[in-house]
Amino acid sequence: MKLKELFDKYTFDEILPFLKKMIADHPDALPDFRAAFDELRRMDPSKEDCGEALIKEFSDKDGNIVDNPVCWFLGDTWDACLAKRVVIDGDVPLDECYVLAACLWEMTFYGFSNEPDPEDGCSLDYSPKQKNKYDEALYKLQLSNWKHTTPRRYRSKHHPLCTDADYSIGRWNCSKNRSKRKRDYRVECREKYLKMHSQREDFITKLVRSGAFKREEVEYLHQVESGHYYPYVSRTWDVSKRIDYILESINKYQDVDFSQYDDAIICLRTSSDRPVSEAEKKRLLAGLPASLKALPIKIGIGTKEVMKQEIEMMLLLNIIR
Repeated sequence: MKLKELFDKYTFDEILPFLKKMIADHPDALPDFRAAFDELRRMDPSKEDCGEALIKEFSDKDGNIVDNPVCWFLGDTWDACLAKRVVIDGDVPLDECYVLAACLWEMTFYGFSNEPDPEDGCSLDYSPKQKNKYDEALYKLQLSNWKHTTPRRYRSKHHPLCTDADYSIGRWNCSKNRSKRKRDYRVECREKYLKMHSQREDFITKLVRSGAFKREEVEYLHQVESGHYYPYVSRTWDVSKRIDYILESINKYQDVDFSQYDDAIICLRTSSDRPVSEAEKKRLLAGLPASLKALPIKIGIGTKEVMKQEIEMMLLLNIIR
C-alpha cells in the first residue's frame, strides 16, 4: 500500500488522538497540521518509484511505543513521499491511523505546505542581510563580542562569528571570574531584547506591506509586554468555504485561553484576484470564539499573491499591561 492510499482512507479527526500525543509539547500547531493534511489529500503522488516508507516499532522496556515510528530520509518532496510504499517492520501490527499521524509529522518537519512561501525564506550565510535596525544592532553586538572574547588564532578566516569548536566548548565549560560572568549576562540580555524587537518589527512590516494596516496603527506592538502569534490557512480550493475553514480551525482545533490577552490584531491576506469580501469579514467576526470576540480587535485586509484562492489569517494576541 502506498502512503497516498492511507491519506485517502482516513480523515484528520481519525488520526487526531495519535497526533495530539506526538505534538504534546506544541498543541498550538494542530491547525497547521490540519491544513497540511488537507493539502496532502488533494495532491497526486509521484509516478516514479520513490522507494519505501519503513515503519518500525520503537518501544521502551515496558513495551510502550515512545517514538515516531517512521524511518526514511527527510527532504523528499511531498509527492515523492506520497508515492512511497508503506512497509511495517515488526511482529506487532500498528494502527494505521497511528502510522498516518507519524507520517504527517515526519513530512511537515520542514514546513506545513508544499508551496514555497517567500516570507519564510532562510539563509545559511553567517552574515545574512539584516532585515531591520534591530537585526543590524544584534549582528554588530555579536561581532563585537566575538572579537573581544575569541583569540585571533581561533577565529574562522572566512566566516565571522565562527569559532573553533574545541575552543568554544572549552571556553564555556571553564570557570569565569565575576566581571566576565556579568559581561556575558549583559550581552545575553541585550541579544534577547534585540531578537524580540526584531521579531516584532517583522510582524509590523508584514502587516504594513500587505496593505492591511498603516504603520501608526500597529507600531504599539513594540511596547506590549508580551504576545503570541497564531497563523491559520484555509485549504478548501473553494472561495465560498475558506472563512468557514478558518473558523473551524480556531473553534475546533485551537485550544487557547483568549481571556488572558488584552487585545488582538487580525490580518486577512489573499491574492488580489480573490479579495476578502465584506460578507466574509462579517462572518469571520461573528464566528470567532466568544472569549476572543470579547477583546478589542483590530482587523485589516491585505494581499499575498501566493495564497491564490485561499486565505491566510494572522492572529496576534497581546498582553499590554
